[in-house]
Amino acid sequence: MAEDDRELGRIRASLYGGAIGDALGAEIEFWSLDRIRARFPDGIDRILPHDGVRAAITDDTQMTLFTAEGAIRSVMRSIAKWGGNAAVVAGGVVHHALLRWYVTQGESSPIAWVDHVGLVRDPRLHRRRAPGATCLSALAAGREFGEWAQNDSKGCGTIMRVAPVGLLLNLQQVSQAPDETSHLTHAHPAERNAAQAFALLLSFVMEGLPLSRALETLRRAHLDAHVLKAIDAARDARPDGNAATVESLGGGWVAEEALSIAIYAALVGRDFEEGLRIAVTHSGDSDSTGAIAGNLLGLLYPEQVMAHLWRQQIECADLIGRIATDLHRARRPDENFVRDLWRFYPGV
Repeated sequence: MAEDDRELGRIRASLYGGAIGDALGAEIEFWSLDRIRARFPDGIDRILPHDGVRAAITDDTQMTLFTAEGAIRSVMRSIAKWGGNAAVVAGGVVHHALLRWYVTQGESSPIAWVDHVGLVRDPRLHRRRAPGATCLSALAAGREFGEWAQNDSKGCGTIMRVAPVGLLLNLQQVSQAPDETSHLTHAHPAERNAAQAFALLLSFVMEGLPLSRALETLRRAHLDAHVLKAIDAARDARPDGNAATVESLGGGWVAEEALSIAIYAALVGRDFEEGLRIAVTHSGDSDSTGAIAGNLLGLLYPEQVMAHLWRQQIECADLIGRIATDLHRARRPDENFVRDLWRFYPGV
């Protein structure tokens, strides 16, 4: 397999893996561990319908797709305005994308000039699946594109949508973009730093580093003390994959706990499906931890993801595949990039 094809396959598997993990955890979010065990005495073996939809995605995947759309538009805008072909992610362009998602939730954008091109036109994304209160309130408060949130939220709404940034940008490029795009909705430095750490981790693995070495490299980055503690907790936890061990890492409601659970699931799971089961089997934010773990597991087991029955069941599978393909093109845009994709991702 050519390197370009391998890269595309891993981006697809990461976005599909995140969506599968999101759907696997969607219905059981807020369930107690006892209730999960009673429903699945032999372990979670299928995706339960959610909101009346088989294998439904939630706001985690919705916002991930819109973040990807904003990242692709950033590249388009950079080429149109300044030329060149380097992948960039502009906070203001991603903010515009997140406001388009905000409109799909039945809300009115606080900024008048929000276009209706791209994902916002797909009626399947106009489903309100328990969106995070912090994301909604922060987007409601902004008065110009790129304006940072003014709050102290520690929610995981940063890290659950950041994967496209880590998948688009290479190691030389991925620096401030994850922090800037996270700051659009969450101002707490630890939560922004957890998202930055996850984007870096995905970028390391995309470049071919084994997970253990990627984590060692990540620890040498400039990380918040809480984030470092969460990474070490995942590495030091008993490798038994038990729900009690997962719950010792937290509930996943805040970003560093969600990061810890995702890393633990990837370290302990022997394959894609087992890793996802570990990531969602707890009494916390199961859809978010499943989505984040799925992004990472997708890079580790791309063939398993693409061959899995759950990938065929997932809601909006066609959108995920198209966005992944276009994100890959934006990673190293060729001379036909603008001509082929402008009408879907206008760089304005």
